[in-house]
Amino acid sequence: MSTSDTGVVTATIEIGAESTTIEITGGQGRTSYEIPRGVLTLHRTHITADPPLPQNLTNAIGDMMDHLDDAIRELPLLGDAHRIVVAGAVSLAMTAVEIGSHHRTGEFTLSRDAAEDVFRTMATESLDQRRLNPGLPPALAATMPAGCCAIVAVFRSLQLGHVVVPDT
Repeated sequence: MSTSDTGVVTATIEIGAESTTIEITGGQGRTSYEIPRGVLTLHRTHITADPPLPQNLTNAIGDMMDHLDDAIRELPLLGDAHRIVVAGAVSLAMTAVEIGSHHRTGEFTLSRDAAEDVFRTMATESLDQRRLNPGLPPALAATMPAGCCAIVAVFRSLQLGHVVVPDT
């Protein structure tokens, strides 16, 4: 089935605490896939130091990318999606850190360069330093490096230049 037969294909990737859900919508319906990795599972499994060690981050990104590769095999239209939406608290926090405020309305287009920049910041700061970032909710400061790993893995696996982050 080609995208011309199904209309515009949208992929929504919801990065949760314990898992990540991918939902594909197009002209012929809706299908979904669940990855057993989320912000907390990546954090508990891979982040063992503060600030995280480079190998912790590499392993977390690799783990998520392995699961995303499985998702691409199960959902062939994922690679053809015209619109990729990344939802969840960590994507909202990443955009808030990028703009320096949690006050925004409407969708936000997050570029790969911006995501990688926020990732580098979160990966090199201690928990106390991360807590000082404007826009970063204090409740997410501890797990933000793992959350950034999940988002960076999405960009890298799907070879994306940007994603859309909804305002809720």
